[in-house]
This record gives sequence, C-alpha cells and structure tokens, in this order.
Amino acid sequence: MNSVFVVYLAIYTIFAFGYIWYRYIFLLILKERYFPFCTHKKVTVIVPFYNEKPLLIERTVRKINECYGKKQIIVIDDGSKSKESYNQLKKLKEEISFELIRYDKNKGKRYAQSIGVKKAEGDIIITVDSDTILDKLAIINLIKPFSDKKIGATTGQVRVLNRNENLLTKMQSARYFNAFNFERNSQSKFSALTCLSGPISAYRKEILLKIMDDYTTQTFLGIKCTYGDDRHLTTLILKNGFKVYYVKDAIAYTEVPNSFKKLISQQIRWKKSFLRENYLVSKFMFKRSKALSFEIFITTFIIFFSLFARVFLVISLFVVPFFFLLIIPMILFMSTLHSLYILFYKPNDFFYSILYSFLHVFVIYWLIFIALFTLKDNRWGTR
Repeated sequence: MNSVFVVYLAIYTIFAFGYIWYRYIFLLILKERYFPFCTHKKVTVIVPFYNEKPLLIERTVRKINECYGKKQIIVIDDGSKSKESYNQLKKLKEEISFELIRYDKNKGKRYAQSIGVKKAEGDIIITVDSDTILDKLAIINLIKPFSDKKIGATTGQVRVLNRNENLLTKMQSARYFNAFNFERNSQSKFSALTCLSGPISAYRKEILLKIMDDYTTQTFLGIKCTYGDDRHLTTLILKNGFKVYYVKDAIAYTEVPNSFKKLISQQIRWKKSFLRENYLVSKFMFKRSKALSFEIFITTFIIFFSLFARVFLVISLFVVPFFFLLIIPMILFMSTLHSLYILFYKPNDFFYSILYSFLHVFVIYWLIFIALFTLKDNRWGTR
C-alpha cells in the first residue's frame, strides 16, 4: 500500500511541475503576435445591468464613452427592482449619446445581451459588466486581432479596482494579475484559451447572431443555465471553429468580493461553470486542436488526481500537527514557482500571491466538490 502511494505521489509531483512549466514554456517561447489597428471595424458596446448602484453604472458608461474609437453604446436595464439607476442614466443621456433600454421583469444577463446584439450596428460587439471601468485604449486594442479572420472573439486583461480595500482584495488582485498575464496569456499563445472574461470581451457579430439561440436557451442536467455566461460563449465560439485571443493591452478594472462569504459564493459559481463547460468542450475538442484537448484534459485531470494527496495532507495535519511544518515549505516552493511571473513583473504583489496560494490549498480548492454536487442549483449566489 505504501509503495502504491509513493508511486502516486511521484506521478502527482511530475504532473504538478509539468502543469506549471508547460505554461512557462509557451509563454516564453512563443512571441506576441502583431495586429494592425482595425479602424474600419464598427463597434457596439453592450452593458446589461440588474440592481446596479446608480453611480457605478453611470461611471461605467462615462468611461466607455471616453474610450478612443467610434462606438455605439447600448445599456440595458434587466428589470431592476428600482428605477433609480435607470433614471440616473436618462439624465446622463443629456450629456452622452447612448441607447437605453429597460423592461420591467428580470430575465437574466443572457437575455439582456441578446436584446443588445439584435440592436447592434457594429461588426464587432463588446460586452462590458456594469461595474467595470475601461482604460481609454481598451476598445481599440481589444479589436486589433479581428484583422485575422480565424479569430472569433477576444478578451482583455482584468485588474482589481478595489485592491487596497483589505487583505482579501489584495490577494485577489495578485491572483487576477497572475491568472491573466501568466495563465491566459500562455493559453492564448497556443490557441487553448477556454474563458473569455465577462468584464471585457469582444465578438464578431455574425457569430453571435448564429449562436445566440443556443446561448440564451442553454440547459444542463435539465436546468436552465444562468451563471457562466462568459464560459459558455467561449465554448460556442470554439465549437464553431473560431479561435479566441487574449489581449493584455486591453485593460479593464472591476471590483472583487471584499468579504470571505462573497468570495466563496463567487468561486463556487465559477467552478460550476468550469465543470460544465469543460465537459461540453470535451465533446468536440479533438476535432478542433491538440492544444485545446490537452488544456481541457490537464486542467480537469490534475484537480481530481490531486485529491488523494490533499486528503492525505489534511488527515496528517490532524494526526500529526508537527507535519504542518513540513508542508509549509512545500506549499511555499510550489506557490513561488507559480508566481515567478508576478515576481518579475509586479513584485509588490508577490507576497499576496503567495498568501493566495495558501488560501487556495486549504479553502478554494475544496469548493470544486461543493460545485460538483450542486450543479443543478442555478442561483446566482450574490443577489
């Protein structure tokens, strides 16, 4: 039994190291692609919102308007309980040109986006969350890759707006920087990006029109899907044979959960969409590319294969508390290896990246099993 477990740990260690290093290899070896400006492309920006604070949605629309490049802006009130934000935006229309739509009954973000897509005049449609602030260059940088006809969608770099609020938001800020600039950047370089971010992503309108019915009516295990809209749009884009691309110079800022309870709800929701969409992509990934197939396999496999090692870790801590002193160096080593990118490019967040690794090992990782057993619960969790 002991020899079997030793072999298991050896295999897990190889996979863990390989998982990290294969990202570094593609990140370092493959150069950034150059794309010319797409000045001829018409752009429509869609901003759905539900029960958003008046000042937040106004700030979002103002910042979009300040972005360089011509654009049509469509803001959709998805049946908010109060008309306060809607009325605030009606006043804003006296200063800024944008379309404002409202209906009384809440129908969900996907339905709101579909309304915007139907009214869009642009060839490229950009979706922006209602609490997001765009950098002035975000739009013109985000649409550059559409000069390649094989690229169906792009996503930008999301940074944390409320980083300095508390320790938890600082840890998430470090995580976001690493997730986008290290992980998604690497995925994008070998065409294996599996998630276009909700706060800032762009799509070819012709593709959205083709997939919109599948997107708005998605069901899973017999239940209508409400969360994971960004992941499912990515799945549908990939399924239709197009590539998706990460643009690190298209920067957006968003607020992250400032309490442990809100973070847990968010992470469970994200992990549900991870499980659901990885399963859906696995149905066609071999027809698309080896890189995409490998990405889906390795990210799913390593989560569940590592379970026994993590259970052993937890049990050992209870049986032999002193064992914790041996575990700390192991976690520090792996987290440092995973955080080398942030150490070189954003060293002030390196410490918080290490702290986040401990949070992930002892808390966030285990939420995947809560997500697995509550897949049929489609409640948002934060409303």
